[in-house]
Amino acid sequence: MQYLEVRRQYAQAAKSFLSKNNMLANGFKVLHSARYVYFPLTIYPASNKNLAHYADSIGARVKEREALQEKAGRKPDYEEALEKILNPEERKELARGYDPFGSIAIIELSERLKPKESAIGRALIEGSSTITTVLAKSGPVKGVYRTRSVRYVAGRHTYMANYRENGCSFVFDVRRVFFSPRLSYERSRISNLVKDGENVAVPFAGVGPFAIEIAKSHSRSSVLAIELNPSAYRYMLKNIELNRVANVRAYNGDFGELAAMHRGFADRVVMPMPKTSLDFIKAACTIAKGSATFHIYSFCNANGVDEAVEGMAKRFREEKRDFTLVGVRTVRPYSKDEIEIVVDAKADSVKK
Repeated sequence: MQYLEVRRQYAQAAKSFLSKNNMLANGFKVLHSARYVYFPLTIYPASNKNLAHYADSIGARVKEREALQEKAGRKPDYEEALEKILNPEERKELARGYDPFGSIAIIELSERLKPKESAIGRALIEGSSTITTVLAKSGPVKGVYRTRSVRYVAGRHTYMANYRENGCSFVFDVRRVFFSPRLSYERSRISNLVKDGENVAVPFAGVGPFAIEIAKSHSRSSVLAIELNPSAYRYMLKNIELNRVANVRAYNGDFGELAAMHRGFADRVVMPMPKTSLDFIKAACTIAKGSATFHIYSFCNANGVDEAVEGMAKRFREEKRDFTLVGVRTVRPYSKDEIEIVVDAKADSVKK
């Protein structure tokens, strides 16, 4: 049987990733060794790019091992429990998977499913070895602080997340900050691209996931993290201390203003705010050195990637920068017609 071999420090995050993507095989034991945890897979990894990308991001690999079945009488997993709670039509309305934040899971429910939300939440807790609290989305991400309303559904009544990802730890109140566990691979990918000793600027830094992972992996690099939301900034300071990264400087304020104070600082700029990233190209060019690398996240129509890239290139040319595309990839679906992309580019100041 195919197993995902994961170093112990990544086991919790890997289990959450596999569970929410329905890749964890039911009825088979998770295996352990002194250094690794082995998760039984439902699919062959070569057929799934998301699994391949995730495995690469945490240094995991797929191995063939003799499968050990769980003893009869095991408790039903989340999917099995839902079959007893929801009829087929209701099951279609429940969004697949959930967002895991350590022991907290955030689910998305339609209005029709609200009367059954407590039962759904309890089923998720009973079918998980890590989830103890279930919350539900009760509004979209909105406002300049990018926060989302959530409501209590089941389990321990808390909104404080203790989340581990790629060897880093984060604490935050899910009501007061924006954080997406779905960007785990991107944070690892960008960190792996950084060269030790580079100066890196991370505007829209949130509670610090991009900045802290980069700093932890590159002790000779200097990372400047900027966040407008005061709550997210305070949690970022806690997370910097928690992860013992002294090479991150955190600032609470407007990116445009702080970019002018740190003009020409960055060899690399990471811009993880897809909704308005293009509005801050000027600030990104200000904080960057004359020759710099940029990672720009943006929403676009699923059929309009080329136009989106050209729109970015135009913004850089307006700032007197030559734009060279390094790569573009789809990060995730965002809505029925939109996707989130990340554009990796070099942009050098035009010589006069």
